[in-house]
Amino acid sequence: MLRLTAAQTNPIDYHIVYDPRPDGPLIGFYAGQPIAEAIRDFFGRRFVYDGIAPRRRDGKYDVSQLQPGEWIAEPGLVYHIESDRPARAA
Repeated sequence: MLRLTAAQTNPIDYHIVYDPRPDGPLIGFYAGQPIAEAIRDFFGRRFVYDGIAPRRRDGKYDVSQLQPGEWIAEPGLVYHIESDRPARAA
């Protein structure tokens, strides 16, 4: 019988922000990369910085520790979704 583990039932791909772009001021650096106060993804949704992504002992992201509405943006930053509505063109 096939047994699924938490990593198999909750893949990291479901928790990664796709094509993040800065949408706010620079607030610091992590792993040599800038941290934006807010970002927008490929779909225009806005996310606000929450912290550093939790990791397991093997160094992979521990998505089980994310709260509802939290997403990971490389290089390992946690953002929470502020708006699921795309930005409007001006």
